[in-house]
Formats: sequence, structure tokens, C-alpha cells
Amino acid sequence: MISPFDVVLGPWRAVRVLARAVEDLNAVAERARRDPDPVEEARERLDSLFAELETLIVAVRAVDASALALGSGGEDLLFATRSLDSTARAIEMGGRDLRRTGEVLDEHTQELIDGGQDLTAVAKDLADSLRVFRVALPRLLEGLDSVEQLEESVETVAETVEPLQGVAKGVGRVSNRLSRQS
Repeated sequence: MISPFDVVLGPWRAVRVLARAVEDLNAVAERARRDPDPVEEARERLDSLFAELETLIVAVRAVDASALALGSGGEDLLFATRSLDSTARAIEMGGRDLRRTGEVLDEHTQELIDGGQDLTAVAKDLADSLRVFRVALPRLLEGLDSVEQLEESVETVAETVEPLQGVAKGVGRVSNRLSRQS
């Protein structure tokens, strides 16, 4: 409810509110003259934000491209790693085979060493036999000369006996007949 007092004081209060509004408007105008335009300031801040966003977008695209390259390189690395793993397994298996072959060769080598000792003993025996043979060789050659002479004598005897074979056969037949008749 409005009292009569409020009605009397109403114009004075309205002037006072209006004066206060003018003061506030003056303060706002003063501040607007002193401070930059808030809309312009907002535009500048938005422009700055957009520039930073563009820089960020370029950086994100670069990171994305790097990630794609890294992914591709990772696939290449994975392929190379698998190939290396396969090669390492082949080397490991080959190493095992090589070790087994080495063990077999070691056994054969030991056999050869043992056989080499036997061979050395046989070589010494052969050397001793060869010394004896060298000593006996001149006598053996002399014996060959005797054998050649004996061969010549046998040939001479054979040539002499050959014509007598027919006569010996005839004597043998006569002798057989005579022994049958007696």
C-alpha cells in the first residue's frame, strides 16, 4: 500500500533515482572512454583463440602424420623383428647341429689319434723291415742271377729230352707188353 507520505516524497525520490542513473551512465561512459571496447576486446581475444586453435590443429595434424608414420614404421619393425626371430631360431638350430657334429668329429679325432699311434708303430715296423730288405736285396739279386742260369740249364735239358720223349714212350709200351706177358 502506498502511503500519502510516499506520494509526497515520490517526485523527489524519482529525481534522486534519475540523478543516480545519470551518474551511473556517466560512469559507464567514462569507463567506456578509458577502457577498450569490450566487444572489440572480445573479438581480439576470439581472434587470438582462433589463431591458437589453428596452430593447435596444425600441430595435431603433424602429430597424426607422425603417428601414422610411426605406425607404419612399427609394422616394418614388427616384420623385421619376426624375420630376425626366425633367423635367430635357424642359427640356434644350426648351432646345435654344429655342436653335435663337433662332438662326433671329436670322437673321430680321438679315434684318428689312437689310430695314428698304431700307424706310427706300423711305420716303424715297416722301416725295420725295409732295412732288412735293403740288406737282403743284393743277395736276392745274386740269387736271381742263379735262377736265370738255372732257367737256361732247364731249357737246355728240355731241348735235349724232348727228342727222347718219343723213344721213352716206345720203351714204356714195350715194357708194359713184356710185363703183361710174364
